[in-house]
Amino acid sequence: MARFSLVAAAAILAAVAQNALALTFLTEENPPLNFTKNGQVSGTATATVHDMLKRSGLIAEIRVLPWDEAYAQAQSDPATCVYATARLPERYNLFQWVGPIARGVYSAFALEGFKDKVASTGDLFKYRIGVARDARAQYLRRRGFTNLVEADRDSDIPALLTLNPAKSGSVDLWVTQARMARDVARQAGVGAIKEVFPAILTQEYWLACNLKLPQEQIRALSDALMEIEKQGTAISK
Repeated sequence: MARFSLVAAAAILAAVAQNALALTFLTEENPPLNFTKNGQVSGTATATVHDMLKRSGLIAEIRVLPWDEAYAQAQSDPATCVYATARLPERYNLFQWVGPIARGVYSAFALEGFKDKVASTGDLFKYRIGVARDARAQYLRRRGFTNLVEADRDSDIPALLTLNPAKSGSVDLWVTQARMARDVARQAGVGAIKEVFPAILTQEYWLACNLKLPQEQIRALSDALMEIEKQGTAISK
């Protein structure tokens, strides 16, 4: 019986793959979840996506685009998914969701010489905050932050950090993923930074697929993620 089940499962996966649309998975530069390394799309969320594709028998081209372009294409192209996507209320009905595939913890960072003590969220409102133009910017706006400087790429923000509150075109703080902040800053040519307010946001991320993507493919990806979770290798943090 066990052998029959394995053969049947393999046959189902083969049928899904044979009848599947050629998929495109889009993502952005957002380390450590997804980013380009040595010409390849890497990151913790990307690793989970690769594992899902392998287990499901599906094939997808994975490409990096600016977030706005990736997000728009996932809504317009029936064979496209975008990750790592926060499942915000206003997005619920725009996609088919598979996940969560990853989790990110965001903190506020400043240059090492920053002297102020930031004891509460309320203390953050007086600063110019640099943030990527995606779900984290929406999160901050919903909570009343208006002094935001948004960038298409998170990696563009460290160079804007300053200790001079009067310097125009600059930011005092940078809200980014805590795990990779220092590496991203170093690659941007910025010296020492420090965390001044931890865990301002913890966010789960999903694979968001076009509403017209066949249900067979959505089920195959969901089943693959369930297998990964049973083995204790998800969620990426």
